[in-house]
Amino acid sequence: MTCYIFADLMVMFGRDAYHAQITETLLLVFLLTPLVIGGPYLLAQWDKFKREDNARRRAAFRRRMERTAR
Repeated sequence: MTCYIFADLMVMFGRDAYHAQITETLLLVFLLTPLVIGGPYLLAQWDKFKREDNARRRAAFRRRMERTAR
């Protein structure tokens, strides 16, 4: 599944191999997997927010320019 890099470090610092492997597996399942799966969704939401924000700013700038041109 993985190369268990963190598990090797935990074993090196005195943890037994079984619990180190289980700890790393749980870390991958509960912390890293949601980030990998949710990352694209969060980026899409951020992009949507920034596009709306930029459109709002451009519209406000356009209104200011129209007012000063009159």
